[in-house]
Order: sequence, then C-alpha cells, then structure tokens
Amino acid sequence: MTVIDVRGCDEFSGPLGHIASNIPLIELDCRIAELSGLEQAPIVLICRTDKRSASAARTLRIAGFTQVGVLRRGMEQWNAVGVPVAKDGTDARA
Repeated sequence: MTVIDVRGCDEFSGPLGHIASNIPLIELDCRIAELSGLEQAPIVLICRTDKRSASAARTLRIAGFTQVGVLRRGMEQWNAVGVPVAKDGTDARA
C-alpha cells in the first residue's frame, strides 16, 4: 500500500506532523507520472481533514488508478487518537 499526503509543504512539516510521502494536491496533476506502475495498487490519500484527499482521489481515479482510498478525518484524527507521527525529519516510529 502507498500512502500519500496531499497537504502543502508547509502543513506537511507543520504541527500535525506527517506519516507519508508528500505530493501536494496543487502539484498532483503534473506529478502523476511519479505514481506510474501503481495504477492497480492500493493508494491511501491523507490531508488535514479529508477534503483535499477526496479531491486527489477523484483526480487519480480519472487518471486510471483503481484502488484509491481516503483516510477519513485525516491527520486531525490521526493525532487525536495518539498514533505517532514524524515531525521535522524525525521518524514516526521513534
């Protein structure tokens, strides 16, 4: 499974932390080639809540990706339940 954070770079490195690689929604159309080969693989998208990740999911489905999901309530929910995150270059498992 591939997890992609679609928040902007400032949010990605911000106080909510991150758990995935970052392709900001605003760049997704021009960076979709980076996901070549994953058209049939599970992809989960995440943002702060789930609005931008839902938009990114539509974009990927239109581009032919078949197993696209959205982490509901995003990083806000992830932090609310206390699951580890990476911040400022640290590993989320630390």
